[in-house]
Amino acid sequence: MRLERKLKEEIDKRGISNEKLTRQLIAFVKGTPTLELDRIATINDGIKIIDSIDRSKLMNIYNIKQQDLVIYKFTPASGLASRMFKGLSEFYITKINNAMSQYFFNNLHKFPFYKDIIIEFNKVYPKIKKLDNLTNKLSFLNFILSKEHLNYQNTPKGLIRFHQYDIDNKSALEEQIDESVHYCVSKDQTVNIHFTVSPLFIDKFKESVKDYLETNYDNSNINFNITFSIQKTSTDTIAVNYDNTPFKDDNGNYVFRAGGHGALIENLNDLDADVVFIKNIDNVSHQNHMEETIKYKQILGGKLLLLQEKIHEFLKQIKEKSADLNLQEIRFFLIENFFINLTDENCNEEYLFNLLNRPIRVCGMIKNQGDAGGGPFWVMKNCTESTLQIIEGAQIDKTNKEQLDILYQSTHFNPVDIVCSIRDFEGNKFDLTQFVDHDAVFVTDKSVGGKPVKGLELPGLWNGGMSDWLTVFVEVPIETFNPVKTVTDLLSPMHQA
Repeated sequence: MRLERKLKEEIDKRGISNEKLTRQLIAFVKGTPTLELDRIATINDGIKIIDSIDRSKLMNIYNIKQQDLVIYKFTPASGLASRMFKGLSEFYITKINNAMSQYFFNNLHKFPFYKDIIIEFNKVYPKIKKLDNLTNKLSFLNFILSKEHLNYQNTPKGLIRFHQYDIDNKSALEEQIDESVHYCVSKDQTVNIHFTVSPLFIDKFKESVKDYLETNYDNSNINFNITFSIQKTSTDTIAVNYDNTPFKDDNGNYVFRAGGHGALIENLNDLDADVVFIKNIDNVSHQNHMEETIKYKQILGGKLLLLQEKIHEFLKQIKEKSADLNLQEIRFFLIENFFINLTDENCNEEYLFNLLNRPIRVCGMIKNQGDAGGGPFWVMKNCTESTLQIIEGAQIDKTNKEQLDILYQSTHFNPVDIVCSIRDFEGNKFDLTQFVDHDAVFVTDKSVGGKPVKGLELPGLWNGGMSDWLTVFVEVPIETFNPVKTVTDLLSPMHQA
């Protein structure tokens, strides 16, 4: 495709190839592709339950092996707290009480950031002694939300104080660091954590980490390797008009947008690790309630290591044409652990080698509590077989009643509680971009300068981004899932002392 010079210069600057841009423009024409659900994943049909005996065994396996491995915790942390404070922002603008604002002010003293800010608030508004009327409440919201003061709604969620303690209150970032000490101490007594952040706040994150480690772990025997990255510009996507032509702003410049969390497959691909835990920045609990989370991280990690060991053994046997190779043993292993039932035609060395030689992910799934988000499903592939995938509602044809029926029958929800193996059986890193369903994009409605445009999000990190991984779903307790989507979530028991 021949490009205008200005557009060619723009994609060259970002590291976007002509071929990649062409795929993006074709994706806009096609629109968001829909997947065909075969059925929901359920217990013993896509989702495993681990009994108490096996839980103990898996925890032991993980605890024994972890210090011989390079383990990383990979935490997407670029999101702002704007959604978290949305209800309060609406109250501030409309001056009309809503359920969130009433609940917020009735329980204000229980929020972990309250003690940190009330003194500063009193300095700015010395005449306000009580937040007992509309004017005073609006002044308080102006102090915590506006750019002139704390600017919470434009602050990364990871830097907001989430939990209250006797000595100090802790942000989500700090809680993620403390949590990692319980299951991510790996080779050389090192804790490796990688945060993906907005370029606007990377220095603030680095400063916060430095201060926290110096204050809390200066005399510890644990080595911390905490690193940061931003979404690569090569994963940006072009904005288009509704006729699918590239959009230009009022200055005649082409507009590119961040590709969404699916772009982070590139960041994950850069890690040099044996095992990677993935969870979102806001999914933390108060340390008084962290026990179940730690326990199930070790269980999922042990499950991954057990599967990895067996898969690597099979792959070596196939490659070396070992006399110990037993194709029926592999066949049973795939049925028992991955619910993959092979045909006689596919039960051959070449097919099995290609099937097994992939990155592995073990994903915790919680019982569906009506949460908005993705879930585990069996999805038709090539009209001939179905595979286990994490699917978002946007990927389903909403005009197809049968598909909607399957979607709404879902018994489990994806909390983003994933542990991954990203090396092959010879110790080499997989190229994770080779296991992405590049067609599983999302076309979205956006606006630029008040003008409507279409945007494109890359295949979600744990959706199409991991489409061709070996996948295991394991039921985990609801206590391990404690996201903070709105500010009042901080008043739930798991976030209170």
